[in-house]
Amino acid sequence: TIFVRNYSIGAQILKHAVRHRPQRILFLSSVEIYGENRGDVDQFDENYSGYINPNTLRAGYPEGKRVSEALCQAHIESYNLNIVIPRLSRVFGPSMKLNDSKASSQFILKAVHKENIVLKSQGTQYYSYSYVGDVVSALLFLLVNGQKGEAYNIANSNLNLHLKDFANELATMFGKKVVYDLPDDIEAAGYSKVTKALLDTKKINDLGWTAPFDRARSLQHTVEILRSELNKNPQFSSQVQR
Repeated sequence: TIFVRNYSIGAQILKHAVRHRPQRILFLSSVEIYGENRGDVDQFDENYSGYINPNTLRAGYPEGKRVSEALCQAHIESYNLNIVIPRLSRVFGPSMKLNDSKASSQFILKAVHKENIVLKSQGTQYYSYSYVGDVVSALLFLLVNGQKGEAYNIANSNLNLHLKDFANELATMFGKKVVYDLPDDIEAAGYSKVTKALLDTKKINDLGWTAPFDRARSLQHTVEILRSELNKNPQFSSQVQR
């Protein structure tokens, strides 16, 4: 079994797979492949194809996901590789990098350090999230039950949240408040233009998978485990963007 999530590495891994014929390959794609919601659906199913403006700073990331999945399909057709494509929602958990700049990660790190949570937008963005434990569960499930060549959305419907609600839930849970600090144009240029990205998980649910963690448990575990690890290893705090 091979797990792949990066295009350039993935291309090399696929060449390796052609030579060595692994039993199964999981190519980890993401919600970014759907681009921007055209306003015609509430949730993205696996057949949806949204809009991507190629003339933006971040366009290379979602375009790279599309090229990568196309490369997988070419190798399935040409070499009969057994590839399954999980498409991950936005993921959080105690395994995150401490210098992760994503908004949700910064919220979590503020909670870990018992600080007010800083929101750099009005927080109206509406996204599907997954706890890392849910993702691991889904990946193991797809190793056994996924169908060759198929893509599957992975998300926890209990974690469909507006960004401001994600921030407020953490703040309330750990006795802090949300502070708004809106970015200037230069900082905002690097942010995703997607404002709504909810994943329809019917396809993987119909196979028999459901997310094992509820929302409160996911958030509490993440903060408490990270806080415990940082208390035991204070040198790791230097990695955190504060």
